[in-house]
Amino acid sequence: MTDTVEEDCPVCNSSDSAKEQFATVKVAEHIKEKARHDETHQNWIDEHTTNGTLAEIREALTEHTRPRR
Repeated sequence: MTDTVEEDCPVCNSSDSAKEQFATVKVAEHIKEKARHDETHQNWIDEHTTNGTLAEIREALTEHTRPRR
């Protein structure tokens, strides 16, 4: 099996994927909490989301961290 196949395999990378999803959730919660008292965090939410929900923040983080092609 080549490394490329293992990298794309959801079974081989399920733990990495779970860790990544967990990290994104924690960062989203951090941004939402900090935005209550910090203008920079609130501005990021305003620029990257429509309603500032945790789901939108997580989605924006995922989009923001994807490699550009």
